[in-house]
Amino acid sequence: MSRIRFRQKQLLLAASIGGAAVLLICFTFGFFYFNHIEKRNESEKLVIEQERDYVKKQLEEETIAVEVAANDYSAGDILHESDLVTINIPKSAVPDNVMRANDIVGKYTKINLKKNTPITEAMLFEEGVTPDDLRNQEFRLIELPSKLGKEEYVDVRVKFPTGQDYIVLSKKKVKDLANGTVWYEMNEKEILTMSSAIVDAYINDASIYALSYVDPYMQNKAVVTYPANEAVLDLIESDPNIVEVAKTELERRYRQKLESDLEAMTDRERQNYLNGLNGNKKEDQINVQESQTPPVSGNSLLDQPQTQQDSEAVFSDTIESVPVTE
Repeated sequence: MSRIRFRQKQLLLAASIGGAAVLLICFTFGFFYFNHIEKRNESEKLVIEQERDYVKKQLEEETIAVEVAANDYSAGDILHESDLVTINIPKSAVPDNVMRANDIVGKYTKINLKKNTPITEAMLFEEGVTPDDLRNQEFRLIELPSKLGKEEYVDVRVKFPTGQDYIVLSKKKVKDLANGTVWYEMNEKEILTMSSAIVDAYINDASIYALSYVDPYMQNKAVVTYPANEAVLDLIESDPNIVEVAKTELERRYRQKLESDLEAMTDRERQNYLNGLNGNKKEDQINVQESQTPPVSGNSLLDQPQTQQDSEAVFSDTIESVPVTE
């Protein structure tokens, strides 16, 4: 009997020790857990207090009215008064070279502008006051890039058979483009220089072509390297018609090169080209319905008539060549 009681006491003691151990483990775990929760709450509270202090400081800081972009704008867009809005910005966040509305209106953007961006001088450029001798000039003799479009900028260059290559016109804006004809705005000096280059190319069997800028609003204007030939200028002065003769001859050469390129096309390339014409025809019909003015691609080939009969005419020359006498 006494042995049974002793065993019961041992079981009770063991159970008490086990229970005490479990309670100790739970207490220890609970202590560290609640301690961790408390530290995390303190950290979050500190962040909230810092944010509150920052916002309070911003509210208390002096603000000034600044003109910012009203919407998103692309490089090359001209800014009008309606494109600007005035907002209050903390003085510390305003750039030192921020511009006012009077200095912004009428200028062009060099880079893409996002909405609510303060505008600085480095973001804009202006084309300057229109000079009295500025004229619209059109050319059909310049070999143009196939993907050239309106409002793009190009250098017009002349390349001689010797390999010498000169810049005749620098960073000229394509004012208009249609069927291989391009329009530029040129002053008197540029007109004379271009006339010299045309006659020079005619006499020396050179070619005149254009290269477009990759990022015209960030790239600087190239330096004109073509030296006007005094003998050519004297020839122009003695016979003003020589410029027109040279233009006609260069246009004829450009046409011959175009015909040569067409003849060199394979049947597959020819079919792909005709398919492209048909695709453009559908797009043009949609655009004509939206606006009565049909779009112009600027490509001398793609702007040809797009009926089946006219498409076949693209590959046949119906233009009679006029002999040119020097």
